[in-house]
Amino acid sequence: MKSRHISVLSVGSLLSVAIATLGVAPTYASRFSKDWSYTRSPYTSQRVAQVFRTTITLPVGQPIVTTLVNQETLYVNNGQSLPAQLRVAKDVIGNNGVVLIPVGATIDGEFVPANGGSKFVARTLTSRGATIAMSAESDVIRDTKDPRETNVGSIATDAAIGAAGASILAAVTGDRAIATEEVLAGAAAGVIIGNTTAPQTTVIEPKSEINLTTSRTLTFRRGGD
Repeated sequence: MKSRHISVLSVGSLLSVAIATLGVAPTYASRFSKDWSYTRSPYTSQRVAQVFRTTITLPVGQPIVTTLVNQETLYVNNGQSLPAQLRVAKDVIGNNGVVLIPVGATIDGEFVPANGGSKFVARTLTSRGATIAMSAESDVIRDTKDPRETNVGSIATDAAIGAAGASILAAVTGDRAIATEEVLAGAAAGVIIGNTTAPQTTVIEPKSEINLTTSRTLTFRRGGD
């Protein structure tokens, strides 16, 4: 009886076949030790390369630098919750050097009341055409007297009201001294009123950096299907 001769493909040949069959770009062949796992073929004594997905995680505590998408100053009144959208201002890079969240990705959420001001709470991340849930928040952004009511224009208005009252009083009494002294007193009162009655407001300028910190691990996948 003639002996049968079974040809055995080399590992390199099998790898070429696998690459051609699975449609993997040849550039991956040079680093198959990282992107391929191996299993025994039932037909040969060799090992056949298989494509698999790698998983990369962004851990809790990861900082993400953002700014407002809206190019107008945002005013968040004391105790108010206000929806907003942020834009990632710096690439977020994983431990393996891969950019996980690129500049320009958007984060939707809202500014919510916090002790001493407001903070941003993230709800979703949109990047590379996909939207995923995320959990991250900023430190407290301290509130201040609403500048719309303590600026020069507002104070001048308050001062004018006080001055007008003094002028009317001088006209009724015929006392010019009142017109001089009380006008100045009215102007000063206007400044005091403007700074005292202005509500507390969190002010976010368009170019201000808002630093978020992840409070839940984000998982990213890459590789073959």
